Amino acid sequence: MKEKEAFSELVDRFRACESVEAIGLGGSRATGKADAGSDYDLYVYVRADIPIAQREVIFAGLFQIMEYDNTFWEREDDGVFTDGTPIDILYRRIDDLDQSVRHVVIDHQAQNAYTTCLWNNLLNTKILFDRHGRLAALQKKYTVPYPAELKENIVRRQKALLFDGLPNYAGQIKKVIARRDTPAINHRAAAFVESYFDLLFGLNGTTHPGEKRMLREAKKLPVVPEAFETDIESLFADLFVDFDAAIHDLERIERRLKAIL
Repeated sequence: MKEKEAFSELVDRFRACESVEAIGLGGSRATGKADAGSDYDLYVYVRADIPIAQREVIFAGLFQIMEYDNTFWEREDDGVFTDGTPIDILYRRIDDLDQSVRHVVIDHQAQNAYTTCLWNNLLNTKILFDRHGRLAALQKKYTVPYPAELKENIVRRQKALLFDGLPNYAGQIKKVIARRDTPAINHRAAAFVESYFDLLFGLNGTTHPGEKRMLREAKKLPVVPEAFETDIESLFADLFVDFDAAIHDLERIERRLKAIL
């Protein structure tokens, strides 16, 4: 069975399950940005857990492999269609999603990274099934202008994390560079860039698209630091081969970022 036929059959089988409230397609396949390496992100909104025995029946004949109840991020089943296309099947509750998005959009709570990612995920989900219209209603509820207070909170938090707080990521990177602690350099640099892009999307009042293609999406923003793409690429090129240059990269990134704040 071809991948698209198998996916359609999978959705139909979930639709027939009484505990399923809604089904949504997310990620690049929902936004039209999928490429040959893209997987499926399927969100199954349930009123009650679907037992593994029932899921085994739903999945029968569609997959070459399936892992059940992975909880590394969300609760999900991860499989590979018979043609080799991967799929992540995430099980959610609509009320839980509502509460999580509310913390950001209504309560204006900034996070250390990816603050508005779940909000973006909800708004860009392609609804495939909605038994009582609750998922569509939730999308409508949060289709609102970007809150000014949320923007301010994100910029304030990320600016402190990046450069101005005690401690801050830039300072930590400089310390681990001095120690030549390469695993720690990698760890702190990853946190730095997560915070950096969260600030850029927040500053522009744009919901965060997620951890993939951040640089490409940030290039579309109207307000960005001078040569930010080159600066980020230089930082990662220098981190493990030219420590002095990496420190200069950090200082240049700070200077150019603060110039637009």
